[in-house]
Amino acid sequence: MKIQDELSNTDIVTIGVYTLGGSINPIDLEDLAIEVFNLAAKRFSWKKYKERIDLRIVLYSVNDAIKSDVGYLKGNSKFGYMLTEKGLKWIASLGNIEILTKSSRKHSTSDIVEKEKDRLQRSSAYKKYVDGEKELINIIDFREFTRVNDYFPKQIMKQKFAKIKNVTDEDEILSKVWEYLLTKFASRE
Repeated sequence: MKIQDELSNTDIVTIGVYTLGGSINPIDLEDLAIEVFNLAAKRFSWKKYKERIDLRIVLYSVNDAIKSDVGYLKGNSKFGYMLTEKGLKWIASLGNIEILTKSSRKHSTSDIVEKEKDRLQRSSAYKKYVDGEKELINIIDFREFTRVNDYFPKQIMKQKFAKIKNVTDEDEILSKVWEYLLTKFASRE
């Protein structure tokens, strides 16, 4: 599959966010611009100066990917962009994404997601919840699960929570644990 010919700009920015690790971490617009330029330079360059990235086209494409009718991305230019559950499913439908990209990764995003999922399942909050002792989950368990504390800026905390949501969305029990923890502790943070 040739990215240049067969995919829309919205699809390409979604792939760019994925290849940069946007299923678990927010991706900066400028990093994304470089990635999509590497994937499809003709689509994301100036008309007159083809060697230059047109950030405006990248931003339009990202905004289109965020719109509810597409819904592949979430975020903003200040704090970065991440894949939504719908975006993750669309990426998975493409099959082997490495064929589509020029990026070589030491660890695939799915490996990173599985590692984070395993960490969450080994947490004391998860164990207490599964053992039917959810009322014994305390703020320390919550902080271990989320890896946040009172000193984290609100936006960083939101990013960490978005990462956890992306990891827990596909696992019914983890999703329930996360919902319970948010209900019980998120207002304190």
